[in-house]
Amino acid sequence: MGGFGQLSSFYWETWDEDDRRRLQHLQLEANATLRLDSGTNEYFSFDLDEFRILERWEDGIREDQHSLILGGGEFGFLIDDEFFQVEVNGTIPVIHFESLGGETVAETIRVDGDYDGDAEGSFGLIRRIVDSGSQENATGAMFEVDKIENEFWFNVSATPIGPITEEWEAEHNLTYEYTVPQIDWGSRTIRYQYIEDNGTSNNEYPESSPIILQAPQPEANRIFENHISRETGAAPEILVPGDSFALVGNDALILSVDVMSIVDGVMDGHNVTLAEWIGDYGGDAYASGSVVNEGPLAGLLNEVHRWIEISFSENGSADDLAFVEHQLVDRVLSPSVISEEENTPPSLLSVGFREGRLLTEGDSAHLEALVYDFDTDVTAVSVDLSEIGLGIVELSDSGLLGDHTIHDDIWTAKVTYEGLQHGVIQASLEIEDFWVSVVEDANIEITNAAPRMMSLQFSPDSVVRGDIVDVTVTAVDGHGVDSAAVDLLGVGGELSQLAEIEGEWVGQFTVPTGMSPGERSIPIRITDGDGETVISMHTHSGGFPVEAPRLTINNEAPIIGDVLVIRDGETVDTVHVPSNGDPITHLLEVAIEDPDGVSSAQAKIGRLAPIGSSETWLLMVDDGTEGDRVAGDGIYSLLFDVRTTLPEGNMTIEVRATDTYLSTTPMNEQQQILELEKLNSGGSGGSWVTDNSMTLIAVGLVLLLLIGVTAVAISIRNSESEW
Repeated sequence: MGGFGQLSSFYWETWDEDDRRRLQHLQLEANATLRLDSGTNEYFSFDLDEFRILERWEDGIREDQHSLILGGGEFGFLIDDEFFQVEVNGTIPVIHFESLGGETVAETIRVDGDYDGDAEGSFGLIRRIVDSGSQENATGAMFEVDKIENEFWFNVSATPIGPITEEWEAEHNLTYEYTVPQIDWGSRTIRYQYIEDNGTSNNEYPESSPIILQAPQPEANRIFENHISRETGAAPEILVPGDSFALVGNDALILSVDVMSIVDGVMDGHNVTLAEWIGDYGGDAYASGSVVNEGPLAGLLNEVHRWIEISFSENGSADDLAFVEHQLVDRVLSPSVISEEENTPPSLLSVGFREGRLLTEGDSAHLEALVYDFDTDVTAVSVDLSEIGLGIVELSDSGLLGDHTIHDDIWTAKVTYEGLQHGVIQASLEIEDFWVSVVEDANIEITNAAPRMMSLQFSPDSVVRGDIVDVTVTAVDGHGVDSAAVDLLGVGGELSQLAEIEGEWVGQFTVPTGMSPGERSIPIRITDGDGETVISMHTHSGGFPVEAPRLTINNEAPIIGDVLVIRDGETVDTVHVPSNGDPITHLLEVAIEDPDGVSSAQAKIGRLAPIGSSETWLLMVDDGTEGDRVAGDGIYSLLFDVRTTLPEGNMTIEVRATDTYLSTTPMNEQQQILELEKLNSGGSGGSWVTDNSMTLIAVGLVLLLLIGVTAVAISIRNSESEW
């Protein structure tokens, strides 16, 4: 027989209190190979790839449970009868049993084998979970179950000739077991289904299945109540020769101790001071040894001898029996320093406030001191802040007093300072480790607290840009308030100084055009009597900062300015309407202003618009396209063609604009009037007489010529009649 393997994890923990098991934790992880060999060709070899056990109980409740067996193997043996001989060989390809949380999650085993010799054949076994669902038990109650296939076969291909003492015949069994998954229940199988070779099936329902049980709770065991050091109890930390006391912490092992001497010794390579002692348990049981008598390990057993004498006869020593035990400290893992001669004094690396500063007048901040100690045995750190009236302040590295992280060498204390003194102050820090105390000086800076604004009022509190606003401010500071002002320099405004009148700072300011519409915080610049300045947008009337009242800036709609008509590159007063022929192109230009910027400009130009768009708002542009003469100059343009069908006279158009805050020109400011002038045929402007003056002159000259010729002809005719 032989075996080997690896135990990767083993953990066992118990806690018994008042005869009750409070905690039990078992965890085991391993793999192994096992081989059994009788020396006569009979062997069994099994590889256990995974073997896990995890079970944890707390106060009678099983918190965790996991069991896993996963592996495979092979086997071989010889059947030797008086009349025949058969050699059997087989393999176990897989075996997998697993439960989690108290329920089965896997139950698989497969065996394949054959045999030969005087008889030949094969055999096999398969057991596995093939389905899960609900099933009735013998009483008709429904339970969640696993359907487990359990199949066995034994095939015979040749049988021995002659008399035999065993029957050799083929066999095949197929059974389905319906089993509840709870591993702690009793009689877990509630139904057996037997499948015959002809395909028929029979069912069996075991009575009283399943039996619902709770997992058995672990029980306390008094053997675990004794401390591992056996003797325990209160004792002086540092011993001197002549001390006598009794260790009564363990009722089963009460030891009376007498200190004999103080000696120097070595424990795991450390030079230490030891106290030697002898003790008596009573009767024929004794002990002696030594304990560490200095440093953090004071009171620790260094060495102990125990012996108990048992006599089996009344007079002779030949039958006496003695039990002897010896314990000695082999290794000291922690701390690294256990005597004063090995100690390295601690040092201060830095000191400051976690928040970056501590203000005067009631501010709080966490003072942090970064300490370095090679031996990591610092026990206390304190700082002397008597210069600012706070006295000696203790710091913590154990998660108290505002400390963030335990044992990170950053010692912390929360400091609240009510005074007015500020600047760099001298402070001394005392650092103590187990052996020495070190004092180091450090500079700590206190920052002057800025003035606090207590109230802020505006009148009116809803304005438009360019309005004048009255403002009233109250502020406090331990050094007094020296000045206050409204600071609008950041939005294109001015620094408006306020005047103090009966404890209030009052004045006026003009809302600059650079302020955006909406509820806006107004910065108040306040300076105290010691030169500390703050730009405040919060009030502190309740002792903590809250958002100060805001000034509401109402948004103004875009302003429509000059409206011009451009024809042939020149500004004209009228829109020309042709009598016939092609339409005449005009350009409409409108100056629009808004401090927030114009997002869109539109015009509704009635019958001047293309056919079908007389009631449509047409987009005007300021991007240098579609007739716009200068991009981005605030003048929005729209090209339109004047058709012959338009009448002469005045026409009302509408122009509107929307700014980036979606404020639109009011209706009563949108209307504009254009004058339309009808041209005669072919004319290009002016009156009909002016436009046709040359024609009229030519016609007049012709008429005058005709009149002159007629007059001459009449004169000649009259002269002839007189002759």
